[in-house]
Amino acid sequence: MTAKNKADLLIELGCEELPPKALDKIRQSFFERVLEGLEKNSISLDRQSSRSYSTPRRLALLIAGVASRQPDLDQERRGPAVKAAFDDEGNPTGAALGFARSVGKDVSELETISNDKGEWLYARTQQAGKPLGDLIYPILEQAVKQLPVPRPMRWASHDFSFVRPVHWLVVLHGERLIEGSLLGQQAGKQTRGHRVHSAGPHTIPCSSEYLEVLHAAYVLADQDIRKSRIEESLKMADPSVHIDSRLLDEVNNLVEWPVAVTCSFEKEFLDVPHAALIASMQDHQKFFPVKDSNNPERVSNQFIAISNIESTDTAAVREGYERVIRPRLADARFFLEQDKKKPLDSLVPLLDRVIFQKDIGTVGDKSRRMSSISERLGDILSLGSEHASRAALLSKCDLMTLMVGEFPELQGTMGQQYALLSGESPEVATAIGEHYSPRFSGDVIPGSIDGKLVSLADRIDTLVGIFAADLRPSGNKDPFALRRSALGMVRILIEADLEIELDRLIAIACHELSGQLEIKPDLLKDVRDFIVDRLRGYYRDLGHGTELINAALASSWDTLPDLDKRLRALSAFMGQNEAASLAASNKRIGNILRKTEDRFSKKIDDNLFVFEEERVLFNEINRLEEAVLPLLEKGNYVDSLRLLAGLKEPVDAFFDAVMVMDEDVALRLNRLSLLSNLKLLFDRIGDLSVLA
Repeated sequence: MTAKNKADLLIELGCEELPPKALDKIRQSFFERVLEGLEKNSISLDRQSSRSYSTPRRLALLIAGVASRQPDLDQERRGPAVKAAFDDEGNPTGAALGFARSVGKDVSELETISNDKGEWLYARTQQAGKPLGDLIYPILEQAVKQLPVPRPMRWASHDFSFVRPVHWLVVLHGERLIEGSLLGQQAGKQTRGHRVHSAGPHTIPCSSEYLEVLHAAYVLADQDIRKSRIEESLKMADPSVHIDSRLLDEVNNLVEWPVAVTCSFEKEFLDVPHAALIASMQDHQKFFPVKDSNNPERVSNQFIAISNIESTDTAAVREGYERVIRPRLADARFFLEQDKKKPLDSLVPLLDRVIFQKDIGTVGDKSRRMSSISERLGDILSLGSEHASRAALLSKCDLMTLMVGEFPELQGTMGQQYALLSGESPEVATAIGEHYSPRFSGDVIPGSIDGKLVSLADRIDTLVGIFAADLRPSGNKDPFALRRSALGMVRILIEADLEIELDRLIAIACHELSGQLEIKPDLLKDVRDFIVDRLRGYYRDLGHGTELINAALASSWDTLPDLDKRLRALSAFMGQNEAASLAASNKRIGNILRKTEDRFSKKIDDNLFVFEEERVLFNEINRLEEAVLPLLEKGNYVDSLRLLAGLKEPVDAFFDAVMVMDEDVALRLNRLSLLSNLKLLFDRIGDLSVLA
C-alpha cells in the first residue's frame, strides 16, 4: 500500500449534550472498538498517532495513516488428484472442470503439485481487498453497540438507541467523504461550532484540518487542551482556588469554550459548615471554591465558575452564578439550625424506620451489629473498643438529618460535626467522620484506630448480610457496592497492619447476623473467596504478577498483613540468583509428590541413604529448619528466604546424583519423605513452584 493511498480517517458523531461523568469512558471505548475493527479487517493504520476527542456535543476519532482498502490476498488451493481430473484420453473430468470454475480459471490454466502421495491440480488466485468504504460503517455500527452507555435512549421513530440523539455525522478519509449512514444520519463534511458564538454548519475540507476548523468555531475539541485551559484560567483568576480533580474532569466535559468567572457570596454564609459550603459549590453547582488566605483549611466567600461563553457582559454572567448559589447556601444554613436542635443520639430510634435490606433488617439493626463487631475487633486487637462501639452505633444517625437529606454526599462528615455539637468525645466524632473511607479508588483509609474499626465493621456486616440474602454481585451489577467494600477492607487491614484473622473477622459478622438470618454452611467460604478476589486485584494494581500473588496465597497465611509480608519477601527473593533454580526444583518436587501413589511418612531414616548427596541435603534441611523456624515465628520471611537460598547447591546436587523413584520401595519412600520435608520448609512462606 503506497503512501498516497493512506490518509487520516475522521469520524465525528454530533449529539445532544452527552453525560459528563460517563463521557471519557464512552470516548475511549469508541476509540478502541473502531481501531480493533479496522485492524481485524486488515486495514492498516498508525495506532500510535491516532487520537480521540470529545466535547459535550460530539464524539470524534482522528485515526492516522488509514489505508484506503484491504491488501489483496494471495490464495493457494489444491484440487483433485491428476488421475481423477482427467480420463484415459486426457480430457478433463467433472472434478477438474468443477475445481477450475471454483477458482475462476480454465482447466488449461491450472498447475500441478506433487508430494509423496501423488500429483494434484493446483491453482494460485488473488482475492481483491475490500475498499474502506465497504467496511467502515459495519465497524462503526458494531462499535456503537458495544459502548458502555449508562442509559441508552431512543428518539423520533428510530428503532435503535444511543446515549443521546445524534444530529450530524462526519466520515472523512483525507479529503474524501465516505458516504453512508449511522444512527439515522447521512455522513457529510459539515460539523457544528459553538451554539452561541459560531453555530455553523462549518465545512471540514480535509480530516487533518478538523481541530483548526472547530477552533475557529469556538470549540476546543481536544479534551486535554481544554482541561489545561480550564486549570490555567482558574489559577489565573485566583491562585488560592481549590481544584478537585473529579470536578475538573466533569466541568471539562460540560464546556466547549471555557471562560473563568470570579464570583462571591455574602460572608454571613461562612457560618455554614465547611463541608456543606464545598458540597453546595462543587457537587451541586460545579463551581470551584477559593481557599481562605488566612486559614487554608477553610474556604473564603469567593468561588470561580467556568462559563461556556465568552460574554461581553461578564458582570451579568457573574450575577447569574451568584444568584443560583445563594438559595443553596440559605438552605444549608436553615438545615443546620434545625438539625442542631436535636442531639445526635436522639436519632438512633429513627433508624429502625429505614429498611437497609428487607432480609437483613433496618439501618438501626445494622448500626447495632456494627457496634458489637467494632467492640469485638477492639478487644481482639487490644486496642480498646469503647469509642469505636459508640461511634458505630451513631454512625448512620446523620442519614436522618435535614442536611444529609439534601446533601447525601455529606454523610459521615455531618455526623462528625453533629457528634461534636452533641457533646460526644472527639474520638467518637472522628470515627463517625472517617468510617466511610476509603470512599473511592485512591482515597485515604481512616486515620484513627476507631475509624478503622468502624469502617471494617460497616463493610464486613454489609458483605456478610448481602451474601446471606443471596444478593451477591453478578457481572457489572453491584447495587450494594460490595466490590468497593471488600477492597476498602483489604486496604485497611494491610495498610493499617491490623493482625486479625480474615476468617475470624467474617465469623464475627456471621455470628452477629445469625439472630436475624440463617447462616448457610458455605457463607464464610463464599465471603472469604470474594475478598480474596479483590485482594488479587489490589496486588495487581500495585504491579505484582499473578504468579507471585498465587505463590503467596498458597501459603498458610491467616491475616492480610502476614500475607503482605510473604508476598513482598517472595518478590525480593525472586531477584536473587538462586531463586529460579529453587523455584524449578520446587515445581519438580511438587510434580513428583503429586504423581506418586506411594504413601510415605514425614520421618526420614538416615541409615537408608545410599548417596552422599542425600545425606548432605538431609543435614542442610535440619540445620536450616532450626535457624528458620524462629524467624518464621516473628514473620521475618525476608531473612528466612535468604537462608533457604543456601539450599540451591545441595538440591541441585541431589537431583544430579539421586534417582528418587528407585525400584527399592524403602529407598523410594525415604527419598519422597526427604523431598516432602524440603518442600514443606519453603511452603511455610509461599509456594515457590508457582514461580517456576
